[in-house]
Amino acid sequence: MLLNTGAFFRRQQWKEIFIFMFFLLLSFGFWLLQSLQQDYERRIELPLRYKNVPSEWILSENNPEKVSILLKDKGTTLMYYSWNVNFNPVDISISGLQRASGSSLLITSQALETAISKQLISSTSILSIEPREIELRYDLLGSRLVPVFSNLHISTRPGFKLSDSIKISHSEVRLYGSSSVLDTLKMVKTKLITLEDVSKTRELTASLDLPEGVKSESETVKLTIPVEEFTEKKVQLPVSCLDIPAGYVLRMFPSSVEVVCNIPLSQFRELTAEKLEINIPFREFEDNQAVGRLPVRLTEKPSWVTNPVIVPSELEFIIEHLKHD
Repeated sequence: MLLNTGAFFRRQQWKEIFIFMFFLLLSFGFWLLQSLQQDYERRIELPLRYKNVPSEWILSENNPEKVSILLKDKGTTLMYYSWNVNFNPVDISISGLQRASGSSLLITSQALETAISKQLISSTSILSIEPREIELRYDLLGSRLVPVFSNLHISTRPGFKLSDSIKISHSEVRLYGSSSVLDTLKMVKTKLITLEDVSKTRELTASLDLPEGVKSESETVKLTIPVEEFTEKKVQLPVSCLDIPAGYVLRMFPSSVEVVCNIPLSQFRELTAEKLEINIPFREFEDNQAVGRLPVRLTEKPSWVTNPVIVPSELEFIIEHLKHD
């Protein structure tokens, strides 16, 4: 069968047909190239993107999202535009636009043409733009100042811990939105960030988790997450009561305790007995006088001291009332 098929196409008449088709295609190619060198017109659509919108504004949903433009250029250029279906949005900067009315701005045909020309080849002519001008409408939003909180899931390497509170570059941000939505917001959190096996201080940028329809003057904040290696330190500390009434004597057993602190390695030399305090009000001794025992707790410590353990955890005491002659 293969031999018969090959013999069929080797006949003289098929050779002439193949030669004819070749020159026909070649002629069509020259004609197409010649045609594409002529000028044509073509209409395309480009998306619009409004930039530098003030935080306290919200643009109307009825504002145009696209413009239709009629172009004139050589066929090769217009064919390129046809293939390039994903044009970048035409950027329109709000700043500098002239005001059309109390709550609208005017984007002139000249401003549109200047912005559109940035995406076109220099030989291309813009014959028309629809719409020719745009009245950009906006509404003013209500505002409210709310505190910012971080939303972090952190796991540290063994032996390491947070050495202090997480610092946020903006403790408060101003939010813009409808009054009905803003009235329900008492605070705003960052979007969830998960960090694992952390062994040093980290600085990162976090986006705010804003409800739909709410804008912020700052959509991100910087977080400083202090992480250090921790160690233990023991400090001998006296137990004090500074408000003993006149005519009373308070005897405590023991009068001093040992405090075992978990602290950052960098603060080891900084931790002294002067930075810690156990001061128990006399009223608590009176309330526990029948038992004669009282739990001991730290009443003053630096923020970087964690999980303090007091030995012994409670003390015995006697209250003596002095009699005057």
